[in-house]
Amino acid sequence: MATTLPPPRKKAATEAEIEAVINKGGSTTKKVEKSPDDENTVKFFNLRLTSGVLKKIEELRAKRPRKLASPKLGISTHDWMLEAIEEKMQREAKKYSV
Repeated sequence: MATTLPPPRKKAATEAEIEAVINKGGSTTKKVEKSPDDENTVKFFNLRLTSGVLKKIEELRAKRPRKLASPKLGISTHDWMLEAIEEKMQREAKKYSV
């Protein structure tokens, strides 16, 4: 029966070596490709409005013509706000020659 010596034991890591490994950080295995930020990219934005402003918007939406026999208003709140933003942008661009 052949006997061999056990492999030499590794020196225990010091606290400083352990901290160095932990603080080294790492990266994910999958690379994240950033897409170019063009003007057609949809971005999300939270908007806080008072209930009075929302009520006024609902009143204005109700004045819009709607489809025949449709119980729905003619325009959604989202689309109404987008129209308002677009109108403001056009006025400001004209005013400031942008």
